[in-house]
Formats: sequence, structure tokens, C-alpha cells
Amino acid sequence: MPGRSGRMDRWREGSLSVRNPFSLLAKASALSCLSALLLLFGFDGLREDARADPPVQEVTLSQAVERALASRPDLKAEASRVQSARETVGQSRAADYPQLSASFQTLYGNSLFGFFLFPNYNYEDLNLLTVTLTQNLLDFGKTGSQIDQSRWSYRAEEARRRTLWLSTIRDAESDYFTLLADQHQVLADKKSLEDATLQLARARLRYATGTGIVLDVTRARVNVESARLALIRSRDQVRTDAVNLAQVMGLEKNVRLVARDVAHDPNTLESPDPDRDLPVALSHRPEWKEARANVEAARAGLKNARSQNWPSLNALFQSFTATLPRGALPFTYIPNNSPYSTFNFGGILTVPIFEGGYMVHQTARARSDLLTAIDTRESVRLQVSADLRKAAIAISDARQQLEEARAEEENARKNDMLVEEAYRQGQVQSVDVMDAQTALRQARESVIRARYLLMNGFVAYQYARGTIEPPTTSKPPSPENLR
Repeated sequence: MPGRSGRMDRWREGSLSVRNPFSLLAKASALSCLSALLLLFGFDGLREDARADPPVQEVTLSQAVERALASRPDLKAEASRVQSARETVGQSRAADYPQLSASFQTLYGNSLFGFFLFPNYNYEDLNLLTVTLTQNLLDFGKTGSQIDQSRWSYRAEEARRRTLWLSTIRDAESDYFTLLADQHQVLADKKSLEDATLQLARARLRYATGTGIVLDVTRARVNVESARLALIRSRDQVRTDAVNLAQVMGLEKNVRLVARDVAHDPNTLESPDPDRDLPVALSHRPEWKEARANVEAARAGLKNARSQNWPSLNALFQSFTATLPRGALPFTYIPNNSPYSTFNFGGILTVPIFEGGYMVHQTARARSDLLTAIDTRESVRLQVSADLRKAAIAISDARQQLEEARAEEENARKNDMLVEEAYRQGQVQSVDVMDAQTALRQARESVIRARYLLMNGFVAYQYARGTIEPPTTSKPPSPENLR
């Protein structure tokens, strides 16, 4: 019978294996060599990928932040805008100072000033030099409001530069912690691949000795491939994170950044409280300062638009020098062929009457700009409060996840040890051992994610509070030093 013959064949194979213990040792040694070769060739493709990587460059957290602050093009562009706003303030102040101008004219005419005709209507060459000095006396706040508007615009630009400075620190630290987390994920995946490869070797040994089943070998092989695929994905993610960090740092050359471990998180907080830290955020967040400066600049712009309807009074001092040809004028007191100078002084009163509704529309536009700035300021206030609350929630959630992940890792480690011991005593199957290894691997990954999620939460909260600083506690550079 087929079933009986099959059982007899298996009984004979088992009896032969029991009678010849040296064959068992030979099979065990062969399988051990085979597992070592599998472990070696399993990592061979990964080593080939590593050879294709660019040169490795280690970087610390402080180095990443300092390089980002020194090399980011956006900061340099913002520094130029700050310098431009500062020059605009000086340009507005120039209207309060005396204005001196000179003009020289070479004319060919038959009269002087259009009144004094030359004899016989002859055309003569005239050289006219005019020097004019004007001084603004009264403009009903037109110049003062313009100076205030440019000054507040300069403060808003300074706050915008501070915002970009803080966001650069946040981006550098966040990308650094993300890269560090994925690097630890690679280490965990390597350990998982080693464990899965060892389990595959054990499953094959048990199957070869007749104490295991082929299903254990198949599942162990699937676990090896899954672990290898997870390692490939984590390594690819590390490469992507390194590119993101290099972009923030302003690196152009092709290097593979490797983040060093952080001994102490510089952004750690004991008990974040959004309600308590809201006044701190409103006094430190540059976005809030920028919004307030924009409101004051818009208010000064409205005042300047209204002042255009008022008259202005200027003082005038003018000197006129002319060189007339001989016999040009029949006046004995006017020397010919020599400079003739006069000096005038007085005042100029300018009264706007009608300009086609230009000033009306200008005032209405300035009023709309002021209302927009006020609403934007309130929106920024709500955004600051929301950022604090979101960051606090993220920190609380990350702390809970870290505690649960650590407890899960400890339980998974104990469970793995107990299952291994029970398997040695024959109380559980090999499938249970593989499940315990998978649970331990997932627990390790959960701890890594929760730890660096907490670090990123601290970064977000410090940024929301406006107190984030680089690890070296360096001050924001001046616009001149960024070039």
C-alpha cells in the first residue's frame, strides 16, 4: 500500500539516522557552513550598495546647525532685504535735511530770461549757472509719518529675518534627529536580519535532523526576506534624510552625512504648559513682532496718506550766475563778457487742490491696509497659541508612546527568553519562537520611533515658544556679517 510504504520509508530513514550518529554530525556541520554562507551572501548585495555610496562625513548637532546658519542662501537674501529696509529709513530721513542742487545751462537765444531782448534780436551764446538751496519748514506730518512707516517696515524685516533664523535652527535639528532615528533603525534592522538568519539556520538544522517540519523552514525564509527588505528600505530612508540635512546645511558636494549620537537633548523640557508659556511666546516669537510692526507701519502709512491733503511750506535760497557776451544788453551797469550774479531768497507754499481723486483713493487704500494688518496680527496670535498647544500635545503623546514602547520592549525581551527556554524543553513549537522574535523586533522599532519623536516634539515646542537656540547658543548674525 502507498501509505504503508511511505511510513516504512520514513521509519527506515529515521532508523538509519539513529544508527549512524556521524551522519548527523556531518549534516549539522554542513548546515552550519551553509548558514554562514547564507549570512555572508545575504549581506553581499547590501555591501555592494554601500560601495556605491558617496564618501561618508560625520557631523554633530552643533556642526549641522552652525553650518546651516552660515551657509543657507535664504538667510543671506533676508540679510540683504534688512539692509535695504535700513537704507529706506535713511532715505526717508533725508527729506528733513536741506536740499542743495546746481544746474549749468548753455543756451543759444535772443533774450535773457525771456524778457531782456538783445539788440536787433541777435542770438547769443549764454552760460547760466543756478545754485538752489531748499529747506522743508512745515508739511503737517508728511515727512514724519513717512519716516515712521519706513522705520516700522525695517523692524518688520528684522523680525522676518529672526523668523527665518529660528526656522533654520528648527529644520536643521529636526532633520538631524530624523537622520539619527533612521540610522538607529538601520542598526535595529541589521540585528533583526541577523536573528532571522540564525532562526533560518536553526530551522534547517531541525528539519535535517528530523525534529522539525518544512513549514518552519519556509516561515524562517520568509522572515529573512522580510528583514532584508526592511533593512534596504531603512537604508534608503537614511540616504534621503542625509540629502535633506545636506540641503538645510547648504552642502553642494555629494557626501553621505552620518549623524553622531546626542548625549543630551538641548531642547528638553520638564513640563510644557501652553497657557503659562503664551506670554513668553508673544514676547519672543518674531512672527508676532513682525505682525505688530506691520500694524504700526500701516498706521503710519495711513497718516502719511492723509497728510497729502495738507499744504507744505519750503524755504528757498537761490543764486544765479550768467556770462553774457559783449554788447548783449544796453545797460551800463551790466558788465559784458564777465559773470553776472544775483541772489534770491523766499518761500514756496504748495497747496493741493484737485488731483483727480488720487489722494482719496490713496487714503482709502491705506485704511484697508491697516485693517488687513490688524486682522493678520490677530491671526498670528491665534497661530502662536495653536502652535504651543499642538507642540505640547505632541510631547505628551511622544512621552506616552516612549513609556509604552519601553514597557513593550521589556515584555517582548522577557517573552523571547521564556519562549526560547520553553522551546529547548519541547513545550512550544518553533513558530512561537519566530513570533517572539518578530514581536521583539517591532518593540525595538517602536522605542526608536518614540524616542526621536519626543526629541522632535521638544524642537517644535521650543520653536513655538520662540526660545529655540543653537547648541552653541550663538547670537543671530548681523546683516553685514552674513556676506
